[in-house]
Amino acid sequence: MSRFLILVLSTLFTFSVQAAGLPPAFKAHYVVKKGPIELGRATHELKYVPGGELVYESSSDSTGLADMLFSDHIRETTRLKQDGANLLPLEYRYDRSGKRKRTMSQQFDWAQGKVISRVDDAVTEYPLPPRTLDPSGYQVSLMLDLAKGERNFSYLISGKNDIRSYDIDNLGDERIDTVLGNLNTVVIQRKDKRITTMWCAYDLDFLPVKIQHEEKGGVFTAYLESVEGLTLP
Repeated sequence: MSRFLILVLSTLFTFSVQAAGLPPAFKAHYVVKKGPIELGRATHELKYVPGGELVYESSSDSTGLADMLFSDHIRETTRLKQDGANLLPLEYRYDRSGKRKRTMSQQFDWAQGKVISRVDDAVTEYPLPPRTLDPSGYQVSLMLDLAKGERNFSYLISGKNDIRSYDIDNLGDERIDTVLGNLNTVVIQRKDKRITTMWCAYDLDFLPVKIQHEEKGGVFTAYLESVEGLTLP
């Protein structure tokens, strides 16, 4: 369950001019469940700040019985900038508190072509290929690319010690019932040791309105509860 809360972190608006082609600033709230049982809450927020940068912040907190068992509280923050049609991460930070504590930060030195990764007290440097994204900010790039009409993706994502590949497949369109009514979505899926499926709404700038995660411990689902900044036509 805790891994899924990390995934759906992934927080009111402080923004300047929206970068061309990107979604408006927004704040989305999700409830995370296993079947009918609530396990946690998650929030995603995109902000535009002076200087042309974007800040994408995510948080997740276990609730109820899950909080008694796991007590997971996770925060992620990414600073990005737009470079033509692409997004470039500048800095990424991950903080986990509760029964399991961990901190990680990444600095992206595009001039030198390297990532400086810090996990607790350990520091690692490794090469930074073009168009690399961080573990959180890639979700903004995904919304941007879906809006451009792309449907299959292979992203380079920075990890603790190296670059990973995230391959995402298009499963087609599906109309689903949400708290905002019936919405047309494009369904995309990533498979590795686990399976993650996202329903991204056409009328909400391709914000995920449902995220399902399958692993050995079961099936966990995040449902959009409310969103600020994005409105239906």
